Amino acid sequence: AWRIGWRDVGAGIVIVLAGVMAFGRAEWRHRWKRPYQVALVVYVGFVAGDLIALKLIAGWTRGGIPWSTAPGLALLVLAAFVVPWTTRKPFYCHHICPHGAAQELIGQLRPTRFQVTLPASVIRGLDYLPAGLLVLTLLVVMLALPLDLAGLEPFAAYGVRAAGWATLSVAVAGLVASFFVPQAYCRFGCPTGA
Repeated sequence: AWRIGWRDVGAGIVIVLAGVMAFGRAEWRHRWKRPYQVALVVYVGFVAGDLIALKLIAGWTRGGIPWSTAPGLALLVLAAFVVPWTTRKPFYCHHICPHGAAQELIGQLRPTRFQVTLPASVIRGLDYLPAGLLVLTLLVVMLALPLDLAGLEPFAAYGVRAAGWATLSVAVAGLVASFFVPQAYCRFGCPTGA
């Protein structure tokens, strides 16, 4: 039997709102972008905690997708994969991820003098990091290595009481870096986005 709770309803609402933000009229999207991003950080991040992460997907590959116990989260993951493939528009990363929204909000606080332009050689080197972390994740999952994948990403940090030091460190470092380099973690560190 399907168990639909408040988090599942909330995930459905978030998917609909993300669709409006991705495909709606430009003037409406620009007017509501900041309040929407604050709502993402608060609701998706801290209240519901339904974030797509490598640890989640790895767990589902081992135990199956929990359609009946977490239909909202399963629908969110499905939308995150299907919408970009069918529309060529970024969906989860740009319109649902609370960590991406937090980075963008932090970037709005940055005075221009604090923005750092990285040298092209550094950017080329950092461009390999998300793919490298994704390969590491595949190896961990396929070889059943004893590595907690939550420590590679900041997403578990939104469940502050349950987050480990590695996760909190990645989250804080990503947010601090985004003050100087726009969307630093999304661009140079996110294996889930890759």
